[in-house]
This record gives sequence, C-alpha cells and structure tokens, in this order.
Amino acid sequence: MNGTLAVARYTLIELSRRRILLVLTVIGALGIAAIGGAFKIAASVNPASISFGGGPGSGPIDPAKLDRVNEIEFVIQLIGVIGFFAVLIAFAIGMTAIYHDLESGAAVGIFSKPVSRLAFTAGKILAAVAAMVVIVGLLSLETRLVMALFGGGLEGAMWVETVAAVANGVLVMLIVLALSTWMNNIIAAVVAFVYNVVIATVVVSLHNSLVAGFLGDNAFLNGAVNVAYWLVPHHLMSDAQRQLAQAEGELFAAAGSGGPTPADFVNGVAGASDLQDIIWWAFLVVLMAALVYLAVRRRQV
Repeated sequence: MNGTLAVARYTLIELSRRRILLVLTVIGALGIAAIGGAFKIAASVNPASISFGGGPGSGPIDPAKLDRVNEIEFVIQLIGVIGFFAVLIAFAIGMTAIYHDLESGAAVGIFSKPVSRLAFTAGKILAAVAAMVVIVGLLSLETRLVMALFGGGLEGAMWVETVAAVANGVLVMLIVLALSTWMNNIIAAVVAFVYNVVIATVVVSLHNSLVAGFLGDNAFLNGAVNVAYWLVPHHLMSDAQRQLAQAEGELFAAAGSGGPTPADFVNGVAGASDLQDIIWWAFLVVLMAALVYLAVRRRQV
C-alpha cells in the first residue's frame, strides 16, 4: 500500500508538470466562460422580438422564460463540452502516465526500490483517475458557477452528466494506458480512438437500429451486430438529455396552443444507461486495468 501511494503521489506531481494538461484545462475553462457569456448576451435581446410556436395565441416570450430557454441551451452545449474535454484529458493522461517512465528508464529506479510492479501499476492508475476527476470536476464546478447567471435549476442534470463523462473518460484512459505499454504512445492513442470512438460508435448505432427493427430479419447480419456489440465499449449516458428535453418541451407547450407537447420532445431522446451497460463498463474497466498490469509485468525494463 505504501508503494502504491508513493507511486501515485510521484505520478500526480509529474502530471501537474505536463503542459498539455494545463493547456487543456485553460482552454476548457475559457470555452465554458465564452459559451456562458454568449448565451447571457443572447438573453439580453429584447424579449418583445421573440415568440414561441407561432400558433394561435402565441406571443412574445417574457424575460424569465427567455432566461430559461438560454439556460437550457447553455446546459445542452456544456454537456457536449464536458464530454469532449473529458475524452481529451483521458488521452493526454493515458499517453503520459506510464509511457514516459518506461521509455525514459525512470521505472528502473522505481522497481529497484521495494515497489512491486503491481504497486507501480495500481499507483499509476490511481493517480491517473484522481487527476481526471480533479480536472473534469473543476470544469464542472465552473459550469455550475456560470449557470448561476441564468438562475439555476438544472444543476442536477449537469452533475449526473459529469459523472458519466468521467466514467467514459476513465475507460478511454485505461485503454490508452494499456496500449502505450506495448507501443508508441501516439500510435496507442490513434488505436484507442479508432476502437473506442469510431468503431464503437458505428457498432452501437447499428445495434440501436437493430433493436428498432431497421435492419430487417437477416439472421447473419443480426448475429454479427449482436456479437460486435459486446466487443466494444458502450458509452454511459445520464438522464440529462431527457431532463433538458422535458424542460424545453414544457416551455414550448406553455407558449401557445397547437404546438408540440412535452412528451413530443422527450420521445426519441435516449435515456440513462441501464444496469446492463453499467455492468459492461465496470467489466471493461477491470479488464483494461488488468491488461495494464499484465503489460507492465511483462515489460522488460
């Protein structure tokens, strides 16, 4: 345990010196502030010139509703920003946390001390996860502060989405960590991107189409899609999108008659990941962590 904590502390210090993480954090913080400022400026537009719906009885939106609309749109944008930067940070940490020690020979000095390879791996993973939680947490905290400009009320949606973004980022990071012990870290990042983003997105989309009945009844195609579905990560999702669609629908439904109902906005919006996907995520996290240890154990340093 002492060896694990020592490696974790040393790794956190090393990660804090990586300029790429500082740059990503600063860009993320500035981006969140810029988006919040832009939506706040948009909220200052004369409400008399804006109306919802267009049906009978629709009229100008009052300032309170305009603030609510801007807050909903702001949170929708921020969900994408948090998820995007969580993935970028995962790649940045995964490419550096172990690779540099193995390539520079620093790991030789660590292994010469009473630190086992298991403790080394556990410390590296612990530090990497902690760094991701801290950085994404700081960006999420900033979003909560900026959301105060609009009066609040959607903080819960943003919070659960942040948890999902961190969970997805942790899995990406472990994949890159495992690959970077076997190959160049840039190549490892490319392979992880193709597998976790490109292939996984395509396969999950095909599976969703299969479940919806859009792929027909070809037994070979259905079987191939089902098998492929359990070979790729399933990105976790919160219920934030449905909460935001519901909130937006309530505003539109209240704006006049003849328009869409709140249920119309929620229909077709993906909900939170089910228990099956969460279990699959946990299995992949354990599997990738084990592969990181196996790679470190077999690596000749």
